[in-house]
Amino acid sequence: MIKNLLLILLLMLVQSSFAQMISDTLDLDMVEITGFKHEQATGFKEVVLEKKLISEHVSGNLATLLISTSPVFIRSYVPGGLATASVRGASASQTQVIWNGLNINSPMHGQADFSLVPVFFVDRVSLLFGAGSALQTSGGLGGSVNLATETNWENHISVDLMAEAGSFDTYKTFGMVNIGNQKIQSSTRFFYEQSENDYSYHNNSISNENPPEEKRSHAAYSQKGLLQELSWKATDRTTASAKVWLQDNSRNIPPNILVKSPENNESLDEQFARAVVGTEHRFRNSQLDFQSGMLHSFSNYRNQLAGINTENRVLSSVNRFSYSFYGLKKLFITTGASFDYHVADAESYQGKKSRNEGAIYATAKYDLGEKLTLNLLIRQEFIDHEIAPFVPSFAALYRLSAQSPFSARVNLARNFRAPSLNDLYWTPGGNPDLKYEEGLALEGGLLFRKKISSFNISGEINGFYSDINNWIAWQPDSIFSFWSPSNLKNVVSKGIETSVDASGNFNKVSWSYLLNYTYTSARNMKPTATHDHSVGKQLIYVPENSVNQSIRLTFNGFTAGYVLTYAGKRFTTADNSRYLPGFVLQDIILSKTFKINRSGFYAQFTMNNLADQQYQAIAWQPMPGRNFSFSLKYRFEKINR
Repeated sequence: MIKNLLLILLLMLVQSSFAQMISDTLDLDMVEITGFKHEQATGFKEVVLEKKLISEHVSGNLATLLISTSPVFIRSYVPGGLATASVRGASASQTQVIWNGLNINSPMHGQADFSLVPVFFVDRVSLLFGAGSALQTSGGLGGSVNLATETNWENHISVDLMAEAGSFDTYKTFGMVNIGNQKIQSSTRFFYEQSENDYSYHNNSISNENPPEEKRSHAAYSQKGLLQELSWKATDRTTASAKVWLQDNSRNIPPNILVKSPENNESLDEQFARAVVGTEHRFRNSQLDFQSGMLHSFSNYRNQLAGINTENRVLSSVNRFSYSFYGLKKLFITTGASFDYHVADAESYQGKKSRNEGAIYATAKYDLGEKLTLNLLIRQEFIDHEIAPFVPSFAALYRLSAQSPFSARVNLARNFRAPSLNDLYWTPGGNPDLKYEEGLALEGGLLFRKKISSFNISGEINGFYSDINNWIAWQPDSIFSFWSPSNLKNVVSKGIETSVDASGNFNKVSWSYLLNYTYTSARNMKPTATHDHSVGKQLIYVPENSVNQSIRLTFNGFTAGYVLTYAGKRFTTADNSRYLPGFVLQDIILSKTFKINRSGFYAQFTMNNLADQQYQAIAWQPMPGRNFSFSLKYRFEKINR
């Protein structure tokens, strides 16, 4: 904690020196910050979240953001606890999370915890589904979530401060200071969050007809973090940047409601540091990019009853290089390479374990007139000096005409995921003979986009199919003494995704509407043991039907929003003999933006779970009923034009 305070003071001194470069000219006009360009995803399904949605959920984490705004299904057993994603029926480790070009999934367990990503630290969120994830990395058999920060190159200084109070003794504080000119920029963000998390719930483990009301216990958590960015524009064609993300997380792990355990029996402390430096140089008709980063994480898990107190450390070095050429008419080519090194020191590994990962790739995007665009990717990876499966992908986008609102896309790809270090080396149970999970994905969709005066509407209907072999699953040994992973399953996932996004203005009222619906059939087609009853059955915790929709109205600085989220029933046993019922969540969001002299204020009131729905996302782990939060944000900005 002392180190973090010293670091914040140092950064404030740096900010003060930059402030001397800012002109005294005052201008309170807001500016649109741009700067992040995603790799060419033409022909692949990509969803980019609008900035207003990110701003509305700025005090939450990545899990709460995606639940309300995307087709991604989030599995969480308690607010502030572990939250993982399932995209198109894929497992949590088959969804990759990329932060400013770096994969932040843990090399140990292969997953990313979405509850540990504060939305306040993110400027852009985009989702690549299925085959599209191979544009950046392997392993995304379901897809990838891409997070980025952006740089505003104006001569300006801005200060943002925000505080929020909510139900269950939940308190949050956020701050951001941006200072710079057209040559150098500094951005500092920090946050602190804590919650007792002692919400009431109906205990259906005692009675389904008249369940008694009880309070959740042993679920408190706290988080604090710092993100510092420095950007330098050496010339009009050359920029460089450095980003450091530090975070400290502490949480109790509540038992399921079938178990009675001592107070604060299980707990987990996690700290991580992520740093990346990068440079970009633009030539006349090409561009060169380089990134190098270090990621370090530490975790301490404690279980009093089991007598466990373990510490794990992971250090990763990541390096990226790419060269893009657009000097040929209608042809855009990108080539690149990467090299990563991971080393994990875990008590359950019987010593340190390491992994080397290398990759080379090339993409080519070609426009055949105004109607047809083709996109080709080839990727070859090397893991611990062995050749990994070859990853090719192909996509096409067809437009009826340059003026037509209709277009169609199709893509086909092969992908793979390497076993995690836990899969290979955990003691007891690790299996060093595991094979890669390998998948083939096919997707096709129809898209519509139209602007009529002040009315905008876009929509799509998309069908997907994937066949994943050698799916890794953990199961107990013959005498149930320990669990071990094996390549047991062949999972076929198929479904339909539809979305509608509309917005417009009527007199002085602006409005927007967003709808996402997903049907997912994800079934195991291969028996994992004798008399296996899971064949042809839906995977556990994968809902066949899920919906989220929202509508917002804005008038004279006031905004009213309504969000509805539905998740269908989820099976909790492989043979589908038991399941959790579906649930509907409704949220109300009311906000007001106003200015006083040179300052801007933003107040927001949120009511979550309006109908007080009693539900469980994970079996025997009740979630909160109706709850509230109120936040107030202050912003000051001056710009020299």
